[in-house]
Amino acid sequence: MKLKFIAIVLIVLSFIGCAGLGDRTVNVTEADVQNMLNKKLAVPIQLLKIFDVNLSNSIVKFDQTTGRMQTTLDTVLNSEILGKSLTGKLGISGKLRFDAATQSIVLDDPSVDMFNVDGADNKYNEILNSLAKTVGGQMLNGMALYTVKPEDLKFGGTTYAPKDMLVTDKGLQITLSPAK
Repeated sequence: MKLKFIAIVLIVLSFIGCAGLGDRTVNVTEADVQNMLNKKLAVPIQLLKIFDVNLSNSIVKFDQTTGRMQTTLDTVLNSEILGKSLTGKLGISGKLRFDAATQSIVLDDPSVDMFNVDGADNKYNEILNSLAKTVGGQMLNGMALYTVKPEDLKFGGTTYAPKDMLVTDKGLQITLSPAK
């Protein structure tokens, strides 16, 4: 009877061990990316040594159809040339890619979709949009938006590596496979 019990326990443990060697899925929500983006952008960005740009309160949306992320940010633009602070909204979109070297989701092919300054006329907004589109895309390309947590890459003594990433309307699904 004792031998039979030990055999059953060993079989169950081997099944558990095999099950642990399959792919795992990690979900990253829009809120996760928003929080990381807000932390990253907490420091003002100096633009052309003329403007200090403060970005905050990001609102992130994922588009499953295009595989892109859209983000709207509150923006404060300061410059001694202007003599005052300008506030407005900045809209950015870009493709997402998993960078295995840094274990991060990065922004690729970003574009500044709009930059509207509160109270500015159309001509002034057009000039600022042109400047933002030219410089902003270059500055944001390759920006890490989220780093996979170390505890997600190691589970039950098995180390996992990124295999695939899928953009959904609710977030990102990162598939991890056992490292070989």
